[in-house]
Amino acid sequence: MVKTICNLTLSGKNLRMLRQICLLLFSVWLLTCCDSSTIMHSYQPLKEKCWDRSDTLTFTLPTLDNNDRCHVLIGLRVTDNFPYEMLILEIEQNYRKPFRHRVDTVRYMLTDKRGEFTEKGINYFQYETQGVPLSLEKGQTGNLRIRHLMHRETIPGIMDVGIHVIR
Repeated sequence: MVKTICNLTLSGKNLRMLRQICLLLFSVWLLTCCDSSTIMHSYQPLKEKCWDRSDTLTFTLPTLDNNDRCHVLIGLRVTDNFPYEMLILEIEQNYRKPFRHRVDTVRYMLTDKRGEFTEKGINYFQYETQGVPLSLEKGQTGNLRIRHLMHRETIPGIMDVGIHVIR
């Protein structure tokens, strides 16, 4: 014995509209979940929302399957306790097999001349730098070290520092 719970009939027009909506939702889902340009995205929290000069953050880079040109974006999450317009960072790349070493300096403007943060936020402001080229080759292992180069020993207002490795 079969019971009918719901008698739903769709006309041709409604059925086409339902198919179009399903196709649109599926397309949006595909576009948002598949980002083939991202190789790695990782953040590390800083203790007590400040960055000591002795706190060098180390990120282990993924081993690549082929020789792609990659860049790394440095991400910051800062609070309104950050006291400067700019943050100066040292980005050190170390690779093995074969050995390679590279150091870049990045000047990171966080506020305008009036001291207003250039990004929007409520509890914190999130930034990402321009791309720093990576010299990582197929099968090579390595890491990325980040430290601040400011005159002050401890920089308040920085919650997290991260990297976003992209093709």
